[in-house]
Amino acid sequence: MLRRRDLFRLAAPWSLLLTTGSLLLSPAAGQQQAQTLAEGNGANLVQAKCTLCHDLGNITSIRQSREAWEDTIKVMIRRGAPISPEEEIILLDYLTKHYGK
Repeated sequence: MLRRRDLFRLAAPWSLLLTTGSLLLSPAAGQQQAQTLAEGNGANLVQAKCTLCHDLGNITSIRQSREAWEDTIKVMIRRGAPISPEEEIILLDYLTKHYGK
């Protein structure tokens, strides 16, 4: 008869394998679908500025209010995103129009 300790030793590798396998198959594990931006004034700017650090899927998969997008852009600027005040307005208008709530 197997003791609890022996059962754990047998089950642990299988548990690890199942967990790792499910992570590898998960879309959140770097297998984001190819995304394209909605056409419009500001799309090229989003492509140039935002994708320096983010995949397009990170941008296109969320919907935020104008105020939330404004906060998001300001946080990115504080973190070092090279966005001028003029570009900030263009980004805000574009993201609100195409990815707003």
